[in-house]
Amino acid sequence: MPYKQEICKAGKTKQFTYYYSVRADQKGGSRRAKENKTSEAQKKVNSRQAIKKLTWILNENFDGTSLYVTWSYEKDKRPAEKGQLRSDAEKLLRKLRQIYKKDGKELKYVWVAERGERGAAHIHMVVNEIEARKLKGCWDKGWITIKPMDDSGQYAKLASYFVKYSEKTMKTEEGFGGKRYNSSKNLKIPEPEKKTVSSRNAYSHNIQIPSGWYLDRDSVAEAWHEVTGFMYFTYTLIKDGIKRRRTEKDSYTLNLDTGEATITETKKKESKAHGTK
Repeated sequence: MPYKQEICKAGKTKQFTYYYSVRADQKGGSRRAKENKTSEAQKKVNSRQAIKKLTWILNENFDGTSLYVTWSYEKDKRPAEKGQLRSDAEKLLRKLRQIYKKDGKELKYVWVAERGERGAAHIHMVVNEIEARKLKGCWDKGWITIKPMDDSGQYAKLASYFVKYSEKTMKTEEGFGGKRYNSSKNLKIPEPEKKTVSSRNAYSHNIQIPSGWYLDRDSVAEAWHEVTGFMYFTYTLIKDGIKRRRTEKDSYTLNLDTGEATITETKKKESKAHGTK
């Protein structure tokens, strides 16, 4: 049966998503029993889409030289007025732009606010490379935590945390509705390639892995779309540059939302066209 294929290259990663749609699957064989659409179901879809797009943005624009910074408020300096948290973030960004400019660099960032139900407040931010000591003078409302990003190039977990923080803040702080994250205008926004695959069979759980890449097993997921009821399957490959001299297969069972599925990884050897003898 026909299905849609979506591939998005972002930094060291390449995400593959296969899904059915009304146009692709006229017989409805891959669709769950139709359920009433609810606002809660749509929220889950919006959240998942936000995480996916933010993952692409982080993977494309940041790397192991980048920093994950949390700017935290002391209890007696927490925002007390409407709009103060956003205002503090904007002042912070102005100081950061000045620091980067003096360093001969252009600031790149993604940030979200976190406001807890008991009033605790934080600004979570990813920034491009800068000496950590230069950030300390930018914040006088509490303390900062600086963590270097890892070299994997896959920042899906961080994207998930950011969206979770922002959705919490939407409920606890006025003025943060709508956008789930804020980013600088100089970031590259990856665009996925989409096409319809004509096939008599369903999409396969056999994942083809080119030489120099590996599968992020945490990214493997299959479930029913909360609103359309159609099934989708997704996974992400990460480039590590390790060349393989022979084809390897590895099969294992994962307990996915749709039930148990046997995943087969086919790790291909480096082809002669790429220099393998």
